[in-house]
Amino acid sequence: MKKLLFLLLIGMLSFAASTQAQTSVKFPTIAGDTVVNTGTQSKVIAITGGYSGAAVQVILTKLSGTGAGSVKVQGSLDGTNYKDIGSAYTITDVTTQSCTFYVTAPLPQYIKVLTTGSGTESILPVVYYRLTKYQTY
Repeated sequence: MKKLLFLLLIGMLSFAASTQAQTSVKFPTIAGDTVVNTGTQSKVIAITGGYSGAAVQVILTKLSGTGAGSVKVQGSLDGTNYKDIGSAYTITDVTTQSCTFYVTAPLPQYIKVLTTGSGTESILPVVYYRLTKYQTY
């Protein structure tokens, strides 16, 4: 009887561990991440495993100037040739703004977040992403 209760407890714990929510990952901010004037900045997410969906959030902080430009998500199978996924987000002239992109199955091998400036600004994009095994978007 003790063995049966022990096995039941182990089964319940393993089920609870497998259904826990996945957490978001923040790309570290490094020197050169700031988009200045018409410059660009990109972050690439390499997808391994059996993921069926991805959520990507970009938080843009204007450091100086007049904010303008765009943020878009692109996909690639080889890591070299990228194609736009969905519509681009237009950067406006506010201090802080954010945009969220949802990529659904089938996922490409690589997802690139490309921020392009336009005009005279200095903007710092910070990228968060979350990959899900069971698509909930």
